[in-house]
Order: sequence, then structure tokens, then C-alpha cells
Amino acid sequence: MDHSKEPDSRAPEPQGVRWGAQDLPRRQAPEAKRLAILRAAAQLFNANGFHDTSLNDLARSLNVTKPSLYYYVQSKDDILLQILNQAMGEIGPAIEAAQAASHGLEMLRIFVGRYVQILVGDFGKCLVLSGTSPLEPKSREQLAPAFRRIDQAVRQMIAKGIADGSIRPCDPKVSGFTLFGALHWMCSWYKEDGLSPQELGDQIFDVFEKGLSAA
Repeated sequence: MDHSKEPDSRAPEPQGVRWGAQDLPRRQAPEAKRLAILRAAAQLFNANGFHDTSLNDLARSLNVTKPSLYYYVQSKDDILLQILNQAMGEIGPAIEAAQAASHGLEMLRIFVGRYVQILVGDFGKCLVLSGTSPLEPKSREQLAPAFRRIDQAVRQMIAKGIADGSIRPCDPKVSGFTLFGALHWMCSWYKEDGLSPQELGDQIFDVFEKGLSAA
């Protein structure tokens, strides 16, 4: 019996489907479709919350059938895990760019500017608004080392600044948590019709650098 002509047991994918804001042909590279799914999911999670967004909602937003999603993702948990990995992948180069600076304060300035650019994007915003709490414990464990690397990198920038005299003596742990708290809260109030991401990053860092004292 010739099995080569047996139908694919997976649900057929429509011709000319819309993935996110993109009109993609059926033979578009799977990676482009996977990223379109993740971006659409991140937008829905950011707008409605992870728990209040279903795979049916995601399929409708992409104008595809729900079974079509399973070509590229396994579950909501898998989608969020992939989104957070995408965000982590953007943060890595921001740390590397910052670490190339000559002193600690400038390292921190570069990192904050790049980090704000990430947080105003779909994946970075989802990293903050959804976080890891909806994930299965096994998925959270996968992300834990990346979170630790980011936290340690910022503490090291602050510590270097203290050592080279560009940052006044302080507790790097407390200062790092304070900085991340201010940056992450931005995801709840920032609107693109106001300051540009560059201006926002500059102003946040200016407050962090100089404080509020007029002296």
C-alpha cells in the first residue's frame, strides 16, 4: 500500500491566512508564523491578561483555526514560555552593550535605555505584565537562570560604579531592585502618545542618577 498519498492527520492550514498583522502565504517559513503567533498572543495577554485569553481568542485574532496553532505551539503555557524566552533574548544584547562601557554609571545608563526599548515592545511588556506566575513549575525553572543573570548583571554594574567612583556608595541589591521596580511599573502607565521610549529612558535614568534633591 502506498502511504505517500495518505492525508496529513493534522488539521489543514488555510491558504493565504492572516497571521497577526501580516498576510502570509501558506508556504511562509514556519519561524515567521511562530513569531506572529507569539506577538499576537503577547498583545492579547497584555490587553486582557493571561488567564482571560483563550487559544480560541488567539486563533480568532490571527484568522486561523485553533488546530492550526498546534503546528507551532503546544499550549498556552508553551506560548507564554516562548514569549518570555523571546524577551530574554532581547535583554541579553542590552547587557552586552552596557558592559562595553568604561565605567559603572555609563553601563547602567546604556542598560536602562536599551531595557526601556524592550519593555515598550510586545514581548518585554508581557514579561512584566504576565510574568512567570501563570507558568507550570517546570517552565518557571527553565527561566530562573536567565532572571538571575539579568539581576546579577545590574548589581555588578552598580558595584563597578561604586568601585570606580561614578556611583556613590550604596547597596547594589537594594538599588537594583529599586531600579527594576521603577522600570517595570512603567509598563502599567506608559502610552506611546507621550514621551518616546528614548526620552522616557533618559528621564527615568535622570531621576535615578540625580535623585529628587535640588542640592
